Parts: sequence; C-alpha cells; structure tokens
Amino acid sequence: MQNRHTTHRPIRNDRVLTRRPPYQKNFEVGLSKKTENDLWYFVRQELEYYNLLVNKLTPRLRAYPQDLLSIKDREKRLWEACAEHAVDPSKLINYPVDQWPAHLQNLQTHLFDTTNTVKIVPAHISIIGIAATPARLHASVRRSIANEVLKYMMGQADTLMAAMKTETMRAPMQMLQTHTLDTKRHLQIPYNLVKITYDVENNASNVSIPYSSLPIVIPHFDLTQSAFKTLLVRAPHPLSQHQKWQIDLRDGNTGYMLSITDAPERRKR
Repeated sequence: MQNRHTTHRPIRNDRVLTRRPPYQKNFEVGLSKKTENDLWYFVRQELEYYNLLVNKLTPRLRAYPQDLLSIKDREKRLWEACAEHAVDPSKLINYPVDQWPAHLQNLQTHLFDTTNTVKIVPAHISIIGIAATPARLHASVRRSIANEVLKYMMGQADTLMAAMKTETMRAPMQMLQTHTLDTKRHLQIPYNLVKITYDVENNASNVSIPYSSLPIVIPHFDLTQSAFKTLLVRAPHPLSQHQKWQIDLRDGNTGYMLSITDAPERRKR
C-alpha cells in the first residue's frame, strides 16, 4: 500500500511514485519517564557487560597472550554460545548433558569428545567463562559485544607475542579502555531487532526495540525505507542541562562497534 509522506517530495520513476528515505540519520526524541528509566537501566547493563569483559580479559592478555592466541574455531563457538546464554562452561561440565536446559544441549559437541572427555583445556574454559558474565541484555547483543571484544583481544595478543619473539613491537599496543557514563552511555541495537512502522495520520515513525514496551516516536519522518545496520539509542549526559535522547542510524559495521563513545560533559570554568 502506498504510504503518504508530506515532508519529502515523491519522485516519479516509470510512473510509480516512491519516497526517498530521509538523508538525516540523527534524531532527537522525547520519551516518557517510564521509557527513559527502562532505557537507562539497559544502558548501564551494556556498559557494565563491556567493562567486565575488558577488565577480566586484559590481565590475561598481558600475562598469557598465548592462551588467547591458541583459541580456535571450537573455542570461539563455545565463547559465543556462553555469551549468548550467559552460561559458564565450567558449570555445564559438572552436570550430565541430559540435565542441561534443552537450548544448551547442542554445546555438548563443543565441550566433549566421543568418549565424553572434556576437549577444551582448562585455560580456555576459564577464559570462556568470562563471556557468561551476568548482564541483562538481548542475547544477540551479548554475543556481539563478546565477539568483538575477543576478536580485538586476540589481535592485541598477536602483537604482543610477535614483540616477545623479535624484541621489537611492530605496532603499539592499544588496550581497550573501560568507560563510565561520562563517555559511554548508549545502546547498540542491530537492524534485525528493530521494527519501524509509519503512522500516516500523525506523520511519525514508531521505532520498536527490545528494551522498551513503548515505541520511540520520531515525528515528521518516515524511516521505514531507511537503510542502516545498527540503531544507536544515545542517552543524555546525567549532568547535562540538555536532557534529550537521540537516535542514530549507523551503516557499515554489522558487529558491535567498540570505538563508539559519547561526548563527555564540558565542565564550566
């Protein structure tokens, strides 16, 4: 059905009217108090999960880079699953498989060989357990954060190991930094978890995300045809007088973007 949109001029192509999606990718939004409270909770959860992964993996990277470098596809798949389901592999090992939750029983082949012997070395079991760090986030977001942090750490381990062998560092170490709400206060939500509908009567887009029971309303725009890979929900700085939330539509990277930060509050002189 042809949607109507009064703020963008339709273009005619082969006698069919279509709408260009807006060029704008950043939008200020007004939220109800309940939605603000809900989103702040999950902003803190995302920040905490990221920080805990960094805090727990960094000492291992510095002390035992070879443990990270020796992680192969089997360990990566287990890392992803344990991140997604928030389950510690060391706990699974101590229970018969038939007592595992049904959605976890496919992990058996990652943990045990055909003789039911654990085939993951203890150092990797310990590392993988870090991915199970508690945090209330959508399972696929947990998985994405854990994936990107591990990939980054393995790259730094490679740099460190190469330097240890040649006594020359081919590239400077760039450790991931932890953050506070001063510099990281957003949610990164992949495209497949976002649903956008257009309210013709009110000329507004309703953006539904997993972290809010109410849609986020973006007035004056039809975003149903907008192309993006990740939707960012940016919270205002807690000390800012300008308490507006923002929506950012990001192209490019389909994974969690470790480099994205938020502007700190400028101190008045």
